[in-house]
Amino acid sequence: MSVSLKELRRRGHSDEEIKMARMIQDGARRSGGAPRSLAQILAGRPARSPSEASVEDLTPRQLRRQGSYGQAALIAKQAALSDSDHDRADRARFHANALAALGRVRTGKYDLLGAGNVSIGNQYIDAVQASLMESAATAPERDAALATLLLITRHLAWQDYTCTKVAADLAEMRGVDKAHMARTIALLESVGAISRVKKGRTKIIAVTPEGAFRGKMDNHAEAVARYSAEVVQLHPSNEAADPRQTDLEDFTRS
Repeated sequence: MSVSLKELRRRGHSDEEIKMARMIQDGARRSGGAPRSLAQILAGRPARSPSEASVEDLTPRQLRRQGSYGQAALIAKQAALSDSDHDRADRARFHANALAALGRVRTGKYDLLGAGNVSIGNQYIDAVQASLMESAATAPERDAALATLLLITRHLAWQDYTCTKVAADLAEMRGVDKAHMARTIALLESVGAISRVKKGRTKIIAVTPEGAFRGKMDNHAEAVARYSAEVVQLHPSNEAADPRQTDLEDFTRS
């Protein structure tokens, strides 16, 4: 905290003493020494290293604007300025920048940057919605289908086209009975939104990775190729498709 000249004079320091303190302060700056305030010089106290500063030394305005990680970054940068070990100072600045980056990221209840999120194509959603509108399904059935599709894409396996949840799991998550979910799954499959692949005694729900994908984008093409070979070519519904599903199925095979 800086002390005004008026306060220094009130404490009994003469103009000559203040002038001398300024000369000492300027000399320290030119030589690269630790900075000291006029009050510290006049009081004969050694300069306090910035690394000794604590969060409480920051002004209320700085506290509000910086946040916890920002405060930690500021203190680390202050410490680096006074560190005589250049390598250690460089490491401190590196970590201070990382802390500052954390302070800039504001993740609330919904974390878009969280690991493992699914990328969903707009064209896929549009095609599914259009096919549902052209089907004979009622409005509540269409709503249930879209809600279920959201859960299916939410639970896609990593770098795969299969959903980690089966129909019974989805029914429990949506709070409906199994018969209701079976009708919803059948509707999604009839419009080409999903495909079901039988593995043993279980039917696995599959979604085209061109429409929804969870994983590294570098491996996206490989997932599309696997889907085309393992689902599109073998799925029985592809032999006699409903004309109303043409747009969605063309998109699925693209």
